[in-house]
Amino acid sequence: MDPVAGTFLRMLFLLSAQPWSTLAAGNTYNCDAPLASSLPRASFTSSSELSSSHGPGFASLNRRDGAGGWSPLVSNKYQWLQIDLGERMEVTAVATQGGYGSSDWVTSYLLMFSDGGRNWKQYRREESIWGFPGNTNADSVVHYRLQPTFEARFLRFLPLTWNPKGRIGMRIEVYGCAYRSEMVHFDGKSSLLYTFNHKSMNPIKEVISLKFKTRENNGILLHREGPNDKHITLELVKGKLILFLNSGHADLPSPDALMLGSLLDDEHWHSVLIELLSTDVNFTVDTHTHHFRAKGESSYVDLDYKISFGGIPGHGKSVAFPHKNFHGCFENLYYNGVDIIDLSKKHKPQVLIMGNVSFSCSHTQTVPMTFLSSRSYLVLPGISREDKVSVIFQFRTWNRAGLLLTSQFHHRSGALILVLSDGKLKLSLSQPGHPARDITAGAGLNDGQWHSVSLSARGNHLSVMVDGEAASMAHSLRGQIESGDTYYLGGCPDNSSHPGCTNSLGGFQGCLRLISIGDEAVDPISIQQGALGSFRDLQIDTCGLTDRCLPSYCEHGGECSQSWNTFSCDCAHTGYTGATCHSSLYEQSCEAHWHRGNSSGLYYIDSDGSGPLEPSLVYCNMTDTAWTSVQHNGSHLVKIKSLNGESPHPVFFKYIASMDQLQTIIDYADNCQQELTFHCKKSRLSTPQDGTPVSWWVGRTNETHTYWGGSQPDAQKCTCGLEGNCIDSQYYCNCDADRNEW
Repeated sequence: MDPVAGTFLRMLFLLSAQPWSTLAAGNTYNCDAPLASSLPRASFTSSSELSSSHGPGFASLNRRDGAGGWSPLVSNKYQWLQIDLGERMEVTAVATQGGYGSSDWVTSYLLMFSDGGRNWKQYRREESIWGFPGNTNADSVVHYRLQPTFEARFLRFLPLTWNPKGRIGMRIEVYGCAYRSEMVHFDGKSSLLYTFNHKSMNPIKEVISLKFKTRENNGILLHREGPNDKHITLELVKGKLILFLNSGHADLPSPDALMLGSLLDDEHWHSVLIELLSTDVNFTVDTHTHHFRAKGESSYVDLDYKISFGGIPGHGKSVAFPHKNFHGCFENLYYNGVDIIDLSKKHKPQVLIMGNVSFSCSHTQTVPMTFLSSRSYLVLPGISREDKVSVIFQFRTWNRAGLLLTSQFHHRSGALILVLSDGKLKLSLSQPGHPARDITAGAGLNDGQWHSVSLSARGNHLSVMVDGEAASMAHSLRGQIESGDTYYLGGCPDNSSHPGCTNSLGGFQGCLRLISIGDEAVDPISIQQGALGSFRDLQIDTCGLTDRCLPSYCEHGGECSQSWNTFSCDCAHTGYTGATCHSSLYEQSCEAHWHRGNSSGLYYIDSDGSGPLEPSLVYCNMTDTAWTSVQHNGSHLVKIKSLNGESPHPVFFKYIASMDQLQTIIDYADNCQQELTFHCKKSRLSTPQDGTPVSWWVGRTNETHTYWGGSQPDAQKCTCGLEGNCIDSQYYCNCDADRNEW
């Protein structure tokens, strides 16, 4: 019997969810009031002043008294003008002028902000690392509206460039409005457990919003559980936020993990918004959003009626990954519009307070410093002729190499040199007439995380400790160790002959903090004021490290890595090449292989070129033209036994290419065909009484069809029925003859 074309085929398109509009960051009320002009003169401070009439108190916009604005004693890039707004305010815009009627104006500047007057953060314009454009003359006003806005009490203006025929001169204004918030502080052992009324739950959508700040790089922010180990957990891991989504399905044992943010342990406020809509999740951190649709039919709005903030309760259901409670502050914590912090402060029964929490957020006194270039250095004095050398500090960087510290012993009897080399610390002891002795400690220390370093030399023992893990060795010196009087950190002055200054690794670029030499902590503010040591190309009281891989510009799964100045993409195993893994390594079609003279065989093709689709494996059949054959799992005969009236027996065909890949291949093809064969033995395609179909196939858009190979839609006939040559003229398909033969 001739085979009759037929099939039971099902292919489904998976449609991505429509993007949701996130909550507006700003408010609809007016928030553009001038904030600086009404402040007393004492609210303005500066790095220095040219004279009493050039003091910072004259720096309000349009002021003409005094010298008509602020000018520092020396015009260089280490000067700043600071405003204390008196309380934390929402800042929406800034404006600048030059000195009244003068040739003194600033042509570009950086804007910094802080809650407590320490640990400043640079405001970045649309992810730009550059500053704000300034003025072109003394008296015109240049406004700049801030998108996004920010909240702060203190602002600093740092001039970058100024009129070359004059000096730095500034008058400024800040615009915004009052900002109110509720805060809670967790000590790393505490948490809040909120129990809500299930009758007030929104069964369709849930929204969680908060702001947080911390100096710890790990900790649980929130956790909610459900049946069958289903849970959602928001955790800070190495300074990045990860939203873990466990569907509770046994066939999906590991949770989905959505990662956003970087360097979030910078002790500045960061905003979080989580929107749950059945199987869809919207996850936003600061200005970056991740859209996600769960696999299968999982819903994340059918969890228990309890949610914990700051940690996971110690007793109850277990979570399949280790965790650490959050240590830091939350602000404006809302669950479906309910103010959780306000309920906690009022000791409402819905919120159980576990451990020690307080409803304020203290300001840190940690003062970091940024080494901006390979020519940066910091020179600090030490106590000479001590019988030991001891230095402690913390650093963070993306660079794999650079000089961290060098110090020469008294009478040039030796030197200690500490460098970062290939992401590892290497401490060298050099002495005239003796080979250098080295200790290596740590690995992967250029990961952007804070790392603690402690080194010491005393008697015949030399040691260095990195993040609590020590490496040490015995050494031999001629005579006793006697410390020198100078320590170089991050680099050296030009033409220095000091040991370590001639190394080929270059200077350190990154951030340092919590420096101690001997038993004395170093005060960075004294350095900034010129009372201690000397420096070049340093920003003090801020860590200016930025993550150039957020967002990642590497396409097609390329791995982003970075240094202080640039980023690069590792395209290995992606199938793409180029600076950002944009260009495909594969031809776009079998036709391209045909034109190259390639023979028939299996090839990877990239049907959308440099688009988002991955390459797919196809068989290219080279004849007088090129045919593209996409394999599936139904290449072998499958026997289907009669079910005697029971539910239909489905047969699924799954292609090795995705539906998007198949559609793209089809779109570029001149001709497309799909051949499936149904062999029958006493197996009808329709009932003999009224011709009702008992077999059908489902197409790629999930529509049901009952026509068969060579026939037409809705004809309900096979090819032999259309051509009038079926083996039994009573029927329109050979299979309907119901013969006991194949």
